[in-house]
Amino acid sequence: MTPRDERDLERQLERIRFEPRASLGPEILGRRERGEEPRRFPPAPRRILGWAGAAVAAGLAVAAVGFAAERNRGEMRVDRCCQDLDGGGHADDGIVVVTRRGDVVRYLTIYEDLDGSGDFSPGDPVRFVRQGTPVITGSTEGTKTTEFCCLDYDGGGPDDDGLLVIARPPDRITMAAIYEHSAAGGQARLR
Repeated sequence: MTPRDERDLERQLERIRFEPRASLGPEILGRRERGEEPRRFPPAPRRILGWAGAAVAAGLAVAAVGFAAERNRGEMRVDRCCQDLDGGGHADDGIVVVTRRGDVVRYLTIYEDLDGSGDFSPGDPVRFVRQGTPVITGSTEGTKTTEFCCLDYDGGGPDDDGLLVIARPPDRITMAAIYEHSAAGGQARLR
């Protein structure tokens, strides 16, 4: 490799920016809380890593700082898409849940994934917003209650959460809440 090639490569690597996906932080924290150990890989030869390895390491360090800051705030954000949550007949709806320490629901938003991105993005219409405790908004006339189970809606780890949605098809939602699903059939607490 010539010095000119090395300078071109260095300039290209300097333009690389790393951003973890929104769901990666809660996934990593959930795995750690379940006691999963990270996979160990043999060290790569130094000559292979070079500038690319340094760029990847820098990106991971930035991501780790971001996850630590989010954990310090005690909030977790989970974005789950795509299901038919509003009763419209198409699996084009997603839910964003922000919890405090994976338990107390702070915000719950249901959106329609118009652009097909698989997550909440600008331009996706919001069908329902909830802050705090579950409350039925609007009339329940003509509504349909649907239960979705079992995914990790709260970012707490295993796929043990249920989602209860009261909707008036094709696109009105009057209530949504998540709850911890109990395999033993115990009392479910809406959150």
